[in-house]
Amino acid sequence: GQSGANVETLRGNTGADFEGYATVHRGDGNGAFAMFDLFSCFGKKKDGLYFLLIKGYHCFVFKDEEAKSPNYAIELMNRNAVIQPSHESFIPHVPHPGADRNTTYTTIHLETGLGDIEYKFTFANIEDGLASIFCNVVSAASNEATTEQVRKKLGHEGLLSKRASVRYANTIGAEKKQDQPEAPVGAGEVLAGMPVPGY
Repeated sequence: GQSGANVETLRGNTGADFEGYATVHRGDGNGAFAMFDLFSCFGKKKDGLYFLLIKGYHCFVFKDEEAKSPNYAIELMNRNAVIQPSHESFIPHVPHPGADRNTTYTTIHLETGLGDIEYKFTFANIEDGLASIFCNVVSAASNEATTEQVRKKLGHEGLLSKRASVRYANTIGAEKKQDQPEAPVGAGEVLAGMPVPGY
């Protein structure tokens, strides 16, 4: 099927919006929901160094640049990428390509509209501004996805002149987002499960 989209295929003729290695951690991993995170440890342990590629409205997470298809995709609509202060940056266990002992790292939280941390990405500060570029690309992808959703609701899908490679990436992304590691319970789910006062 189409899930065999490797890095080259997703780049298409026009390239990706972002590419780079990062340590990927699912969820918050501390704070109020840390206990829920314990359960995900027994499931599929997915933290580690991955190759990220953003194209269209998804961030594709590959084992490495040579992988035949992405492990999963993260939808970027209604998501914010927030750079963390340097003292809170996580030092990965797995060294990043090109990093040495003196390499510093920048951690970025990918947050939902409610402020839940869905993912933490840690980038080695080898390539200048890689973390900032990631944030800018996430922001642009999120805005574009939201705009497209509004246009679809208004019946203006005909105005969407997407390049074929972007349409392809969006199709693969929609397929592969089902393969994301289990999410820790977030504020949305907790709020949804709370009794409504006054009943």
